[in-house]
Amino acid sequence: MKDGLHSTLKIIDHNRYAVIGILLAVMVAATLTGCQVTTASTLTPGEHVTADELSREVAVAEAGFAKRHADLEAGAGALNADIDAHNATVETARSELQRKAEFRAAIVETVGSLGLAAAEGTVSPAAGVGAIVQLLTLGAAGGLLADNRRKDRVIQTKAGEPIGQAITG
Repeated sequence: MKDGLHSTLKIIDHNRYAVIGILLAVMVAATLTGCQVTTASTLTPGEHVTADELSREVAVAEAGFAKRHADLEAGAGALNADIDAHNATVETARSELQRKAEFRAAIVETVGSLGLAAAEGTVSPAAGVGAIVQLLTLGAAGGLLADNRRKDRVIQTKAGEPIGQAITG
């Protein structure tokens, strides 16, 4: 009677490459079904992650990017508001300088014309009184302008507006 193990080994020996192929196929199938596919981690270099872990990493990274984007947008909005306030203040200061230069030019013109008339000897009492009235008018206009600017600042401070915002608008 032949031994069953001997017969099996004889068949395996006769078909050895087919048996090796079948064994390799079984090992590959066991590896493919038993091990999960991994890839390099996007957050921690050197580690491998599965598809689920990669999805979690992507969600964490995208949430961080969204927060940073929102922070940058908020910072940009605050920066733009600061720039607008600064520009309004600069525009107010420039217009104030322009008004003061015009006021000074008017005084110089009035005094200059009075001085020219005095040098020519054509100053009459009426011209002198007219020049004095003109200087007083310019002084009063300048004083009223300065007083109105001061009052505007007091009103804006009480209203909580930045100084220069409502004056230019």
